[in-house]
Formats: sequence, C-alpha cells, structure tokens
Amino acid sequence: MNSIFSHKPSARGRPISLELPVAQAARRPHWINATRLRLYPMVALTCYLIFLVIYVYRAVWLQRADVGPLAMDFLPIWSASFLAMHGHAPDAYNLHALSVVEFNTVPYSSTIGGILPWLYPPNTLLFVAPLSLLPYKAAAVAFAGGSLALFVHAVHKIMPGRDTVLIALAFPGAALVIMVGQNGLLTAALAAFGLLALPRRPLVAGLCFGLLCMKPHLVLLFPLALLCSRSWRALVAFALTAAMTLVLAALVFGTQTYTAFLHNTVAAAGIVESGHAVMGLGRIPTVFALFKLAHAPTSLAAASQGISALLAAAAVVYAWRDDCSYPLRAAALVCASLLVSPYLYDYDLAWYGVVIAWYCRFATHRGWQRWEREWMVVLWLAPLAGLFVMVHLSLQLLPLVSAGTLAMVTRRIALERRSAPVIQRDVNQ
Repeated sequence: MNSIFSHKPSARGRPISLELPVAQAARRPHWINATRLRLYPMVALTCYLIFLVIYVYRAVWLQRADVGPLAMDFLPIWSASFLAMHGHAPDAYNLHALSVVEFNTVPYSSTIGGILPWLYPPNTLLFVAPLSLLPYKAAAVAFAGGSLALFVHAVHKIMPGRDTVLIALAFPGAALVIMVGQNGLLTAALAAFGLLALPRRPLVAGLCFGLLCMKPHLVLLFPLALLCSRSWRALVAFALTAAMTLVLAALVFGTQTYTAFLHNTVAAAGIVESGHAVMGLGRIPTVFALFKLAHAPTSLAAASQGISALLAAAAVVYAWRDDCSYPLRAAALVCASLLVSPYLYDYDLAWYGVVIAWYCRFATHRGWQRWEREWMVVLWLAPLAGLFVMVHLSLQLLPLVSAGTLAMVTRRIALERRSAPVIQRDVNQ
C-alpha cells in the first residue's frame, strides 16, 4: 500500500470506491500524495531532532537554569511507583510525601506549589510500580520508548502500509506525549488493540478496555458501545478486568489508598473548575475549558460539558447499535471518548492518531469525500495547538476539532446506511 490517502484495490483485486470511475479519471490527483506523505513526516522528524539538539546544547552544554528537564510529568509516575514499591502506596496521594521523593529525584521549582501530583486511581499503581526498579532516567526512557512502540504497532495493525510507521513516528501527538512524559500513547494503544481484537477475540478486547480504567474518564463510552453491539463476552471481560484490578490494588496497597485517591480527585476537580489547572485551560481540550476561557459562568460551562457528553454518547449509540463499517464504528468511539470528561489534557489527543488510522482504513477502501483528507492533516497537527496556539490566544478550540471529526464520522455512517444495506464488516476487511 503506497499511500493511506490513495484509492487501492480490495483483497480480491477490485477497486472499492463510492465514486464513479469516470469522475475519478477526470479528477486531478490530490495534493496529498505518496511523495508528500513521506516528505512531511521526514520534515517533522527533522524538526524534532533540531529541537532536541538545541535543548541538549542549552540544558547540558550551557547548563542554563531557565531550561527545565523534559518529561517532567513522568516524575510523579516514578515517584508514586517508588512509594508503592516501598510499602507507602497511600503516600503517593500525599502531596508532602510525594514532593520529598520528587525533589530528591529531580530538583525543580517551576511547577505550581513545587509539586506534580499523582492523580491516577490505585489500580494504576499495579502497572507502574515496577518502574521504580529502574533508575529514574532509565525508567523514563523505557516508558516513553515502550509506549511509542506499542502505539506505532497498533496504528500499523489498523492501517498496514510502508508509510504508516513513518507517519505514526512523526505524529505530533506522539512527540508531545514523549516531551511531557505522559501516558497518552499507552492509553491510545490500549484502545486501538482492544478495537482490533473485538470482532474476533472479544475477551482480549475486554481485557484491553478494562486496563484503560487506569484513566476512567476516557473509558466511559466503551461499555456503552459493547452494550449497543451486544458484545457480551467483551463486556463481561471488561467488567471483570476492571473489578479484579481494583480489588487487587486494595489487597496489595490497602483500602486507605482509595480514600486518599478520592480526596485527591475532589481537589483536582476543584483546580480545573476554578481555571487554575497546572498547565492552564489552553491545554485542556474540553468544552468546559472552552466556555471558561470565554469567561462563562461555571454553571454554564458545566452544563455545556454535560451536553457534549450526551451528544458523544448519542453518537456512539448511533454508530454501534446498527450495522456499518467497523472502522467507522471504531473511529466514532475513540473520538467521542474525548468529548465526555471536563478533565482532559492535550497529551490525551494522542488518541487522534487512532481516529486517523481507522478513518483512513475506511476511506482507502470506500472512497474519500471532499476536504476529508485535508481534515486528516488538521487532526494530525492538532495536538500541538494547545501548547503553541491556545495558551497564547486564551482560547480553546480543540473540542470543536473533536466535535467536527465526530460529526464527519457520523455523517459517513449515515451516508453508508442510506446508500445500501450494509453487512457489518470485520476488522480485517
């Protein structure tokens, strides 16, 4: 497959397209061609390399005090794992105890209150605890490299092709996650692997979705999709995985860990509600942040976020209740999941990479409509907008990008259902 944006033959050798052959022949070649799909990612990777060289020069060679360490968000992950492995798991949610470990690991003073909190549920400690067996820097490299490898492999499984790996490696959403040291690539990979497994290995899919409960606000629509599609085995596997990890965490770390987690959750919700989030509302791509940055009352922002969540759930029900192409179902679910919670950061937009892969899989076989390929480019670049655009403009437009993408996917589902009766295709078609 030379290009994820090209019309290619099906497995049986017949071209599949929604457009007439005559119209295709008369149309000029699209500007997003195979050559550009190789050139632009190479340019992006070159930019990342230049950034890294400049950073190393300033931070290591010049030792400038105003240049902080990269991947700082990995610091609370490693510090929480350190406390958990040394029998002090509840202290991962104690800001004073956590700050002691953080300062002893990487001295810094550029964060609010000098502390980067640990806000994940106790079952997440089961998975990150082994990281403290490695030194901090080695653990950071292993975590970032492993997450990137899983993400690239998942995207390539969705959309096989020689260009896919390069495009996934150069994806700005991946670069952002690695730069800040977050887990957006890991959660995106879990969602992708679960959706890949669902048609033929529902128990594996349920396991992947259950592990996503490490970020519960991202997985809220997955059981709804399984319920609408009557994927009972996957739904049971999801529930059992979530329940078993929660119980196991209580047995290993103690029930007081959950009390501490709930206390921190209330505090974090208050920070977001007040508009004093650690990285600013410009990097929170939610409808709530959109209205708060527009100086709307908190009640109106919360109500608007609730409407966003309801519309996202309605889109998932529409996509998963009746038959349609499986890649469209998958893209709708992943995209809708980004419109539910008011607590979301731009590094979670690594999920856009999964949306792009599923939609390209569909459109490569069924045909592209006008402006869809351009929108994929916008979606590919969008994760960087929070850091470089929204925080400077004091605007938050990224939830509109998510909503527009979901509307585009939903529209294609409607067009497909109106054009002819569709038998649900398996994920490998």
